[in-house]
Amino acid sequence: MRQAGLTTTSRTLQWTIIALWLLTLLIAVLRWTAANLVAWLPPTLAAQVGGSSVTPAIRLACFVVELIPLAAAYYALAALYRICRAYGRGEIFRLETGVLYRRFGRGLLLLGGANALYTSLLSALLSFAVQGKVAISVGLSTADLYLLIVGCAVQMLGMVMDEAYRLHDENSQIV
Repeated sequence: MRQAGLTTTSRTLQWTIIALWLLTLLIAVLRWTAANLVAWLPPTLAAQVGGSSVTPAIRLACFVVELIPLAAAYYALAALYRICRAYGRGEIFRLETGVLYRRFGRGLLLLGGANALYTSLLSALLSFAVQGKVAISVGLSTADLYLLIVGCAVQMLGMVMDEAYRLHDENSQIV
């Protein structure tokens, strides 16, 4: 294995994760404070709002709803950041690595579910704000399904990393 390549890639990914954390939070704030809300919404929700104005209270509620998938994403990215930090220091086989991969996978699973919940809750809030009645649309995108599948695969990778650590630890004790 090319240790230098792994170290460099891991360190680059750490900075990318930090930038992504800040960027997603900034976009969330801008989305719900922008004068032209429709331009910042996904097309299905933008069509629901149309030219109507949305009160500051509804915007705040929508921002709070947006924190649901952001929290799941941050949970996943925090685990990935810690994995990359260890790899960046050249620590490949550690007891904690399997746990962190399982957390990363769990975060992806949570993100897949949170995205579906996010869209449904936003739809309900915006329909109430514009039409005065609640209309809930429920859906699961292919991207959400991919997150669920990849989340399960990463969970399995965590189990494999546990076994790899056990074998590495066993081999390092042989004289």
